[in-house]
Amino acid sequence: MSKFFDQTVRSRDAAAPVGEAKQPEGQKRPEVVLVTKSTSAELKASRLDNCRQVETPLASVLQAQFPGSDSLEPVQESYRALRTRLLRLRSAQGLRSIVITSAVQGEGKTLTSLNLAMCCAQLQDMRVLLVDTDIRSHGLTRLIGSPTGPGLSEVLAGTCAPEKAVFSTDLPNLHVLTGGTPTAPPAELLASRRFEEFVGWCTETFKLVILDAPPVLNLADVEIITAGCDGVLMVVRAQKTRRDVLQKSAGQIDPKKLLGVVYNAAEGAHHHYTYAYQGAAEK
Repeated sequence: MSKFFDQTVRSRDAAAPVGEAKQPEGQKRPEVVLVTKSTSAELKASRLDNCRQVETPLASVLQAQFPGSDSLEPVQESYRALRTRLLRLRSAQGLRSIVITSAVQGEGKTLTSLNLAMCCAQLQDMRVLLVDTDIRSHGLTRLIGSPTGPGLSEVLAGTCAPEKAVFSTDLPNLHVLTGGTPTAPPAELLASRRFEEFVGWCTETFKLVILDAPPVLNLADVEIITAGCDGVLMVVRAQKTRRDVLQKSAGQIDPKKLLGVVYNAAEGAHHHYTYAYQGAAEK
């Protein structure tokens, strides 16, 4: 009887049809990438070479997510698969800014954002900026140690220039921008013209911008954030996300921008640590 009432997404195939009903005619379903449980312009010296630094123990952050795992190789391989698909879309469609979100809290979107940014930054000449746009909860900011100083909130308020708020990390190609301290409601800050200007600055300065966004449901923030960016990834947690909730949240995202679904925290043994390719939403 419990199985009959279980409405959670229990497999990557169940996650694949998200938003399918709203897809334009002839457009393929979004891509689903499995993440296993066991496991424009170049930077100018005057802009970021002297930016603040934050020592983020990136390897230990990843290890802490999978306690008891003997090897992180399956996990890393899953993120490489996700990176490959995104970079292919980046090349084909010119994607420069990608929003990562989820239906509700607790799906793993922030960890996915950090791990994906780390993975992309490992490539030569791939300068990546990771932005905490969830300025209500500051999940990413806390994850990297809550460094002090101005962040996105100050940039959007006009009290700090972007290049003075960005941190460099111990991974040479990876930069981060914390959430900062809001002086106005987040929705008002994000809806300002400065957010569009900020995204424009980011895409001119970095090869790839990854924005860790708030959950979709019950907040206007994500719709504002995605309007100014190129693509969106939805994170779905295995055996947690309800199908009806996922469908509702996906319906609030422009189907032309929905790149796919990351099926997170799946048991890896019987999946052989691979991803499920259901067809990228190519234009």
